[in-house]
Amino acid sequence: MKSTNIIIGLLFISNLGFASLDNFGGGARSNAMGKASVGNIDIWSNYNNQAALAKLKKIEFGVSYENQFQLEDLSTKALAFYYPTKLGGFNLNYTQFGFDLYKESKIGLGYSKALGKHLWAGIQINQMRIKINQIEGEQSKYNFEIGLLAEIFHDFYLGFHISNPSQEKFETLYFDEAIPTIARLGVSWHLSKETMLNSEVEKDFDNDARVKVGIEHQIVKDLYIRLGVSSKPNQISFGLGYQYKIVKMNLAYSKHQNLGYTPSFDLNISF
Repeated sequence: MKSTNIIIGLLFISNLGFASLDNFGGGARSNAMGKASVGNIDIWSNYNNQAALAKLKKIEFGVSYENQFQLEDLSTKALAFYYPTKLGGFNLNYTQFGFDLYKESKIGLGYSKALGKHLWAGIQINQMRIKINQIEGEQSKYNFEIGLLAEIFHDFYLGFHISNPSQEKFETLYFDEAIPTIARLGVSWHLSKETMLNSEVEKDFDNDARVKVGIEHQIVKDLYIRLGVSSKPNQISFGLGYQYKIVKMNLAYSKHQNLGYTPSFDLNISF
């Protein structure tokens, strides 16, 4: 079974390119909402939009795990940390994806700051690393991400984020593969204290634009339900979230139109 998973993983990677360096690791809350999260304000803005981190008031730490298409060899593990100061906020994150024959990792260090009462900005520098096999070895590249978040009117946020605008790529003797350059523009509308509606458009410079929509609703105190849909490829998703004092836990399940189900989980603590 393990060898079968590896073969499937290699086929998947060869067809879709670098599988986690396009900002996998955005947390189960985002996954449950169809990844419509460029306007979300939480610890996983480490991946979704660093500008939103500037609105967090406490030190926060999060861990997440995503088991893509229920194949262990295609799992993604992520850590996220945020530290606010009077001069702005500093964030650190780490992501790892893959298996023995193909492994990716990403380390990000960022800074975010309020530019006014209703505008926030963030930037992050990344080290991207891949390990293919003993022949190809390891290779590292550096790139950056930029994010903006604006409160257009009360509880209505507009977010923008772009990753790898310099269009860095990995090159070896046998292949030449670009790290995805992805731009996202979307809104997060807090319809009430209990309900939030998100929508965004994502454009990978090498692929068609994707449309993503997600909704979050607080069923009872500290318990949330989430639903989401996205296009190209068509996916549906759902999940639950629970908060107990300083601890938040989120679960998500998404279904790809052809490749099946992907479960994910995250745990977050604020100090």
